[in-house]
Amino acid sequence: MLIFPNKKIRAQVIARYVSAAGYRGVVAFSCGNATRELKAAGLWVLDISPDGDLSPSRKWWTPAEIHAAFPDLLDATSGHLPAPLMAEIAKAFRLHLGNLADAVYEVPTGSGETITCLRWAYPETIFMPVRNINEATAYNSAAPLNYVVGCLEGADEIPD
Repeated sequence: MLIFPNKKIRAQVIARYVSAAGYRGVVAFSCGNATRELKAAGLWVLDISPDGDLSPSRKWWTPAEIHAAFPDLLDATSGHLPAPLMAEIAKAFRLHLGNLADAVYEVPTGSGETITCLRWAYPETIFMPVRNINEATAYNSAAPLNYVVGCLEGADEIPD
């Protein structure tokens, strides 16, 4: 199992982006792991999680719904980041992890963002998603990167 401080690295990259882009802060729907690291990175965070500022009325809000409700905040919900920001996270993952041995790596996977960034950082390496270990890795059919994760792992049936 590939375990590394992915949420901390992600939060540091997002903090640099938020500063450069001039956002006043971020909003994130989370189980609590991502929002905790975003706060630790010095960001103002509207934490929508079980122990956060607000509690969601349903499991997953779409990026459009989040933007409509909070237009002045970056949507930092895992799986909702724009591709160029995910590419910066991929670079930061590679910088942290260095060269990986030629192996198959199991990766705890929830939204699919971490495993997608890892595949971008290491296109020749096989990363297999492991889900339903805990709340952070619970499969949710509404997660927007399910399709991408399915494509990257060569699934026979890829979700809509």
